[in-house]
Amino acid sequence: MKTTLAFTILLTASFAFGCGSRDPKPATHREAEEHGHSHERDKMLLADLGKKHHAALTAHLSSKTGNELDVFLETADEAHKPAPMPLSKLTAKAKTAYGKEYELTFEPSEPDERKDDPPGKCSHFVAKAPWMKPTDTLTVSATIEIDGKPQTVEWKDFNPKKYAHHEE
Repeated sequence: MKTTLAFTILLTASFAFGCGSRDPKPATHREAEEHGHSHERDKMLLADLGKKHHAALTAHLSSKTGNELDVFLETADEAHKPAPMPLSKLTAKAKTAYGKEYELTFEPSEPDERKDDPPGKCSHFVAKAPWMKPTDTLTVSATIEIDGKPQTVEWKDFNPKKYAHHEE
């Protein structure tokens, strides 16, 4: 009897004092309501880049050629069209859940992977990340210039395995 009563009190207290989330909707659904769209699509984690653009982050996991991260710049409308920018590279920082930081340099991807980009502009960048493990949880941040104004972009809780567009 005492055990049952103690369990009932503990269970009631955990609900009353916030054990777990008070919001019944998962984060991706709350984000969709707040921003009008989800920040996940297929194997990409999206981040707002100003008001008119998104930056999508995805992973390329390969034991043969090494792990990489890809950034795609796109429009934030429903079309999600590539948004080529006059950038020759992007620099970023990746921080693991354990606090280890890594510098990343994103270079334009191969021309055949961005055929519609006009000369001098790029919408798809790739960075080598040989230190990255599929099970990592990363926060990746960069400053990207849009129309002459620096815009900070951040991808939180990026898991390379979850967002891998390629694994081998």
